[in-house]
Amino acid sequence: MGTLRLILALLVLLSHADWRWLGLNPGVMAVMGFYLICGFVMAGLINRHYASPGRARWFYLDRAARLLPQYAVVASVTLVWHLVTATPTAFLARMPSAVDVLNNLSVVPLNYYMVNGSDQYTLIPPAWSLGAEIQFYLLAPWLVWRPRLALAFAAATLGVHALAWHDQLNTDWFGYRVLPGVLWVFILGMGLYHLQRSTTHRVLWGSALAAPLLSSAVWAYLQHRGLLLKPFHQEVLIGWGLGVPLLLAAVQLAPHLPAAAQRFDDWAGNASYGVFLNHFLLIWWLMPETGRSASQLALLAVCSVVLSSSLQWAVERPVLRWRRSLRAAPSATS
Repeated sequence: MGTLRLILALLVLLSHADWRWLGLNPGVMAVMGFYLICGFVMAGLINRHYASPGRARWFYLDRAARLLPQYAVVASVTLVWHLVTATPTAFLARMPSAVDVLNNLSVVPLNYYMVNGSDQYTLIPPAWSLGAEIQFYLLAPWLVWRPRLALAFAAATLGVHALAWHDQLNTDWFGYRVLPGVLWVFILGMGLYHLQRSTTHRVLWGSALAAPLLSSAVWAYLQHRGLLLKPFHQEVLIGWGLGVPLLLAAVQLAPHLPAAAQRFDDWAGNASYGVFLNHFLLIWWLMPETGRSASQLALLAVCSVVLSSSLQWAVERPVLRWRRSLRAAPSATS
């Protein structure tokens, strides 16, 4: 899934560089794809390496070691850049306070910027979705170990999401951003992991085709009710409607890739996270003007990928061996 993840990260980059597809925000679609992939990958990781409650702490350390090193480097460089240049941006609207620094260090408060105002000082603006992801990580082992709990959470958060569909809750917040409205998408990804392991290809692809059909039905319903144009209903529906078959296609294709393609896919997956993290700094630093040309967008994407690959080699790769050792660490009950 590395190539798919890099494509999604580049769509997030392009959306923040003000590129739109048919008037729609491609970054929102990509984030829904990331939610699905995250659920799928975590279900596999927990089942393979953290399959008992005694191993929960090792899972949390594994996730921290995956997310935080590159995040800390990019956030620190951005902080230094802002303190030195004092360049105001929409997300760096003031000099940072101690609370601002704490919000950025702990990440999760960024997911609730609509309550705490953390979007006034966010070093990595897309990190609000990392806040949602970290909250999912806290729940993920228990959702794998307790399938009925997962179903209950999925139903409850889909209900919250449905209230956002009907404009009873803020459609942006509860239909796209905060975990109480989107946890069901993560759990859907977890369900797809179990589905592709336990069923026939015919059932699997029937399920893959059901997602865009269901998404289209919800689209038609919201259009009939005059609700389709609320933020970000269209992008979210496209995101999970197409994300399900794309994810399953990537999973089915992976074992059949030639060695060179597999190496590229691994590289692309490693680069995707850095692209997600670093592109705002590059936009602020290199291309702060609006109305960017296609060549500028291409240059921005190349710079982001190169920087990401460099950080992955220098920062994340040294941590990788330790992360892998966590998967062989003894459980608390051993």
